[in-house]
Amino acid sequence: MSDKLTTALQVLSTSPVKADRLAIERLEKQYGASLLEIINELENYAIVRQSIQDERAKPKNQLIVVCCYGCLWAAVIGIATLFIKPSVTVAAMTLGFTVGVSGKLLVQKGE
Repeated sequence: MSDKLTTALQVLSTSPVKADRLAIERLEKQYGASLLEIINELENYAIVRQSIQDERAKPKNQLIVVCCYGCLWAAVIGIATLFIKPSVTVAAMTLGFTVGVSGKLLVQKGE
């Protein structure tokens, strides 16, 4: 929405129609800032809104990444245990999953 508004304000500011220029002057007077400052503020709001949306999406991705690390370590330890002592493969895979998840969480906490 702010992109459309910014574009509309820029078009109005360069319009040869006198009514458009008067509307921009009234907007500047009412807001107490120049058109360039208003447009810059709208762009700043758009950047802040985008960063907030990115932060909201991050925890969903984090859960997937943590589970993938757990599955990776479960597979690695499970295959290794299969050759060494096949009777404890399931327990080793469970521990591998736990190690993968907790290791990834500890690394993320350190960042």
